[in-house]
Amino acid sequence: MYSRNDTYSNLICAPGKYSELRKVRKFVSTKAELFGFGADEANQIALAVDEACTNLIQHAYHLDKSKQFCVEVETSGRRFVVKILDDGEPFNPLDVNSPNMKKYLKEFRKGGLGIHLMKLVMDDIKYSPSSKSRPQNVLKLIKLLQ
Repeated sequence: MYSRNDTYSNLICAPGKYSELRKVRKFVSTKAELFGFGADEANQIALAVDEACTNLIQHAYHLDKSKQFCVEVETSGRRFVVKILDDGEPFNPLDVNSPNMKKYLKEFRKGGLGIHLMKLVMDDIKYSPSSKSRPQNVLKLIKLLQ
């Protein structure tokens, strides 16, 4: 895995702990603002990344705090791409259907909206599970600067 975590880098790595998500959100929102997004949109992007990392910690790492994941920001033209790299059990958020919101609200359910939020905030989401040629799962969250 990667290990660089300075403010000039486009990469941050963290242990698979919920307590680390604040650093990841700050990293992503700062990079998004530097790219040109306003504070509100940068925070929405950071929240989408937070939801993805929360799912990673829970579903791919099964709360194993010894695991590490990395978040990398890439930019090209108007594209702001956040790549989340992990070596956990593959978990494709695109396989999860969006909830029926009327039913969800009627039943007073809690949780389960993270992937739905990711899909609403981001312009595109791509997932690639690990393979022989690439030992990590990669989730790409893509937002276009208007």
